[in-house]
Formats: sequence, structure tokens, C-alpha cells
Amino acid sequence: MAKHFLYLTNDKLVALVWKSGAIVERDVFGSTELGLPAFREYIARHRTVSTYVVTDLIEEDFRLDTVPHLRGNDQDAVLGRKLSQLYRASPFRHGIIQGRETEGRRDDKVLYHAVTNPELLKPVLAVLDREEIPLEGISSSAVLSGKLLESLNSFSQHTLLVTIVPDFGLRQTYFQNKQVKFSRLTPIIFDEGQPAGELIAAETSRTWQYLDSLRFFASGETLEVSILVHAHDRQMVTEAIRSYPLIQYRFLDIDEVAARLKLKPAPVSSHAEELLVHLYAQGRIENHFAAPEQRRFSVYKRARFGLFALTVGILAAGAVAAGFNLYQASTVSNEIDRRTNLMVPLQAEYRAVVNEISKQTAASETVRDASGFYYQYIRPAPASPGEFVRAFSQVLTAFPHVQLLQLIWAPVADANTTPFYTPSPAPSSGLLQSEAKVSTATAGQVLQSALTSVLQISQPPSELDPLLSDGKFQALIVEAAISPFDGDYRKAIRDINIFVAQINLLPGVTASMIVAPLDVRTTATIKATDTVQANTRSDALFVLKLVRSMKAPRQ
Repeated sequence: MAKHFLYLTNDKLVALVWKSGAIVERDVFGSTELGLPAFREYIARHRTVSTYVVTDLIEEDFRLDTVPHLRGNDQDAVLGRKLSQLYRASPFRHGIIQGRETEGRRDDKVLYHAVTNPELLKPVLAVLDREEIPLEGISSSAVLSGKLLESLNSFSQHTLLVTIVPDFGLRQTYFQNKQVKFSRLTPIIFDEGQPAGELIAAETSRTWQYLDSLRFFASGETLEVSILVHAHDRQMVTEAIRSYPLIQYRFLDIDEVAARLKLKPAPVSSHAEELLVHLYAQGRIENHFAAPEQRRFSVYKRARFGLFALTVGILAAGAVAAGFNLYQASTVSNEIDRRTNLMVPLQAEYRAVVNEISKQTAASETVRDASGFYYQYIRPAPASPGEFVRAFSQVLTAFPHVQLLQLIWAPVADANTTPFYTPSPAPSSGLLQSEAKVSTATAGQVLQSALTSVLQISQPPSELDPLLSDGKFQALIVEAAISPFDGDYRKAIRDINIFVAQINLLPGVTASMIVAPLDVRTTATIKATDTVQANTRSDALFVLKLVRSMKAPRQ
């Protein structure tokens, strides 16, 4: 991604376009040309490129101070108030926290710096604002130049970086323990009687004396002066400098530095702006002086880029989803075709079998014989009634006046189904006789008539055998009587209800009385006679139906 740098000095504005790790365009404008149409036309050509203004001015002031240790908004408020007091006439000001003191209250150490002459920046910013250039920030080259020493691993405890700006201005920036503390830019005024090398040596010597007066150096500490120069200027400077015991000079050859920073082509002079811009462009550049309203067009640009990236992402996701759906549709279509091809011979075989079967005549007698054989010998055995009857007998023992006449048991699929059974005839000697023959006027026939009118009894086994059901329930038909019976039907019905309630206490068992000793239906008729008919019984007959779920818990 391309970046546009405007390197501003007191006399010139060097415009550099950085792209793909190299300086691809360089233009120079004089300080009096910043408002001319040529500069505005140049800026308009780079309207879409992120722009950075880098200042390297004489009117940059640096001050060290301490403030109470605070955080967040409180710290910003204190720094803002202090900056407004120090640099009231300039909006281009900034404060940098440089750690804390080691003694006392351990206050924060702060470096205040500002451009004291804002008129140098206003013409450039006016053009950028008029052309809606996306300004990313305004930064001080003196503060950022520490990146050069860091990339070259050239920091010492006391380092003075000396660089040459366009038109031979001399920038001297002092770093103590890798933190910038002071910087000054002095113009080099050429004198025929004094070589440029001697002018540089004299300026660095005066800077050392000034720093020493501020007590930056302890006893025996030396200042390492790193001078960034081109090879054809190095000899001139080397002959002029004098090595003092407390000053050590170190030359940084621009060609060698450019090779280490991978800048191609290397600068052809000792001017440091191309080398510094290339270094700044490789990472994130800290904004020092630009206000939020001056950076609004860069915010708009990032918002547009974000929306564009989001749109592209949505379209890409939609394209991927559409491709996946097409792939799935193709896979399903191929599977349908494959299964259709497999079904064609199977359908032909099925039709052939159907045609063959339709030509055959079913042997009805053979089928009937096979069905009878199955019902008689092969059909599955029903569930055992032992557990169900055993549970019922435990309740029956508590009611000695209930005489059991007949039990019919069968597995059924529906709890509402009543197994087929024939009412028992009257016993002759108080014993249970299920096969005895009685006359047409016996109580058994009367009971059968009542059952037929009240119940929907299942068909006999010859027509529909309940033993072949799925057996989800067990049904038990209990035919019994209250004996002895004195003719009190109210008491008999009450005893039967108590008996039914006790049976309902069995787990999984539901009991109900389906035939009562006395027919109380609205359709029944009452007849009275003064003679006692033969073959009638003196017991209160009743019939119960017990249904037990096969899922009932075992006792």
C-alpha cells in the first residue's frame, strides 16, 4: 500500500511517495510555492493516498518536566493544561511520558515538544484540507529518528544523532537510555575560510557543552556522536572533527545504512529525508500534532475501505455458498440418476414376478389347511396368567363371603376389549362346575343375557382368536357371587364396591364391575311373584373385569 510523505523544513517541502519498499516519486517545493497552483495540482494527483506530514524545523521546542503520576483521562487533562500554558500560541504541541522518577513521589517524567511557529504548517494543511487529502498525522522527525538508531542497534547510554536536512541544515538529537531528551536544528552557513566539516564539528561541540551544563552526564561518562553522511562527504567531516576525551564520533555511511534497511536505490547525498521516510513507512507512525478534525478525511477513507471490504467479503461468501449449493445440487442429481439406473432392472423384475403370480391359481384348500395347522401347532403361546391370578387371589382371601364361580383370562391388545366367555351354570353342591348343563331358565342364561346387552364381547376363538394379539394387556373376567345372600342388594353392592376398590390397589391393575347383582338400568323391568321357581339360585351374582398392563411392575 502506497504512502505519501511531506517532509517539511524551513526552506523546502520534499514530497516522497513510498510504495512496495522503495521511494518511487520525489518532488521538491519551495516554502513560497506551497500556495501556488502547481503544488495544489500535485496534491490533487495523490488525493487517494494516505498522507503523512513530517516536520524538521528550527522552530521545534523541547522541554523536560515532571507531573504527578496519573492515569487515563486525568493524565491527559494535566498534560493538556500544561501544554496550553507552555505553548499558548501554537496548536501543534504534544507530550510524551518517559517513565517515572526513582525517588520521592515517583512522578512521571514528561517531554513536551511543539512547533512554536504554526505559520509554517498552516499553508500545507490548508491545501490538504481544501483537496480533502486523507491526512494520517503530523509527526516530528526528531522524535521519530530514534527508530534509525534502534534499527541499527547503535544506541548507547548517551547518543547524539546528527543528520543533515535539505540545504545543509544540521539536526542534532540527544538520546539518553534510548529516550529523546533534546533536539536542535541549526543552519550551516558556509564560509570560504571555514570548511563545512569544521562547522559540523563546532556545532556538535557546542551541543555537548550545553548538555553537560544541564548535568546529563555523570563523572567519566562519554557522549557518542553518530553522524549520518554520504561517502563523498565523510572525508571532509573526518578531517575537521577533533576527538575529545568525552566525545566519541561514529560515522554512519548512508550507503551501508540503506543496504541494511533495504532501501533501493540509496540516496546520492548526505540528506537524510529519504532514509528516514523509508524507515518511518515500514511501521506505524505516531501522530504528534494533528487534531482529530484535521484527520477526518483519513477516517472517512478507512470507513469507505471497511465498507468495501465488508461488501467484498459478503459477495465472496455468497459466491462460495452458491458454488457449494451448485455442487450439492450436482451431487444430488448424479445420485438420483444412479439410483434411477439401478431401479430400472428391479422394476422390470418386479413386473415379471407380478405377471407370473397373476397367472397362478391360489389353492384355497391348501391355504385353509396351512392356517389351521398354524393356529393349532405353531401359534405363539400366550403370556402366563399365574402372576396376575396370584395377585388377585391375595385380595380374594380377604373377602370370604365372595364365592368365585368362574375365571376367564386372555391377553388383549386393547384395554377396552372383553374376552369371550360363557357364564357358568348354577352349582349343585356349592362347587364350581363350569361344564354343567342347566335348563333354559337358569341364572347363567339370565347372566348371559345381561352380558350381551351391556358388553361388547370379542368373537369366539373360531372367528378371531385373542391369543394372537400383541398382548399389551391381560384381561381377567371374574364371575362371582355374594354368599350367603339374604336378599339385601344394597349391602351386596356395597361389599362388591369395597372388593373392587381393593383390587384397584394392585400395581398396574384396573378393576370395574360390568354386571351388578341387581339390574338398575332404566330399560329393565321389575316382576314380582309369590312362587319360588325351580333352578334359581339364592346368591347375588356379579361379574368383574380386571385389566393389567404388561408393563406393570412385578410384585
